[in-house]
Amino acid sequence: MSIMRCLTVLLCIHVSGCTTSIEYEKIQPGQQPSKPGIAYYLPRQVYAVTVTYEIKSCPTGEEIEKGANVPLLITQSASVAEATVADEREKYSIALDTLTSGWKSTSLVTTLYDNQTLHTLNANADDRSATVIKGVVSAGLSILRLSANLGAAKSGAVNMCTPEVYRALALLRTGTEKLLDQSLDEKSRATEVAKVTYAKSKLQLSQTYIYEPDHTNTALNILLSSNYMGLWIDSDQAIDPSPQKNDYYNLLKTQVKLKSTPATVAKLPESWEGNGVIYREPVNAVIQVCSGTCDVSRPVIATYNTQISQLGRFAVLPLKNRPFEKNNIAVSFSANGRMESATYGSESRFEKMAATASESLTAYEGYADKKRSARAAEDAAQAAAPLQAVKAETEMLKAKADRIEAERRLIGLGGE
Repeated sequence: MSIMRCLTVLLCIHVSGCTTSIEYEKIQPGQQPSKPGIAYYLPRQVYAVTVTYEIKSCPTGEEIEKGANVPLLITQSASVAEATVADEREKYSIALDTLTSGWKSTSLVTTLYDNQTLHTLNANADDRSATVIKGVVSAGLSILRLSANLGAAKSGAVNMCTPEVYRALALLRTGTEKLLDQSLDEKSRATEVAKVTYAKSKLQLSQTYIYEPDHTNTALNILLSSNYMGLWIDSDQAIDPSPQKNDYYNLLKTQVKLKSTPATVAKLPESWEGNGVIYREPVNAVIQVCSGTCDVSRPVIATYNTQISQLGRFAVLPLKNRPFEKNNIAVSFSANGRMESATYGSESRFEKMAATASESLTAYEGYADKKRSARAAEDAAQAAAPLQAVKAETEMLKAKADRIEAERRLIGLGGE
């Protein structure tokens, strides 16, 4: 019982102070971590929204005067491309000595994307107490088109668009007609293609805007500068002020917006903060691009389905290694921060403890047996000591007697 009691006390003392875990630290911009570590950023999605306006037709003053059915026709289209960048406000560091202990074998391996966001993490921790006692851009595109068919006022009879617009429209119309002629030779066809391409470049305006949605900014409102439209419209006074003028100006506006308001994200429990590997779960979202504003009266000209990291919740993957435990975690993240795969493994702690106690007791009993054998040998030696002394003395006396006899015989031979 005393032996087992000693082993139990030893294990209890050991268990009380040898639990280790992965710990992270948030690093503010420009600051250094408190310990050397593996630093990484959480990802953030940004979207390049390209809006293109194209004028299809514009009535002349003469056509307006005659009441010809020639509308001011403008189309608007949009494209959305996604990119993943590092979120400079969300930088973390995992200390190099995390999980480290004199009682443990540990390893921590991470890989990062080019933008320094976390790609993979593989951590292993094997508590060696038993050994010590006995002797680890995707991009997408969705384009729709919207046509605004606006009539023109007849008063004033002024040209609505610039002369360059009328020339480009005429060049586009005649070039398209010629290209439909199957008898056109290759040289002439190439010439007409060049004319059509040039004309379309004069009839289109494109602008690219960066959209970075978050919980405080879910919409981006775009207003095309009147300086750009001045390249097309010579006199917007020729447009009927109501209601068509409002529709016209709506085509100068574009709104990029999340289809649904993102849910409020709860904070991490205080007990989780600083422990484990922190990451962010992207949420599914739909981005809409609308002419004017995204309400029921304005059409959607582009939609884009995506997953947005900065709108998701923070999460933690813990790895706690207690005495006699061997566990590991391996996890892989996509570029937008979504967990692609995760593996967690752990061996039986109590089986290892029982084996350690049993092996330790066996070792102790072997030591006790050897000690008892040595003591018995010592006791036997002590008990035999008087007898050995008598034997030694007898041998000495016998030797002396033999010497005396030898000397006597030597004198006899000498005649004395």
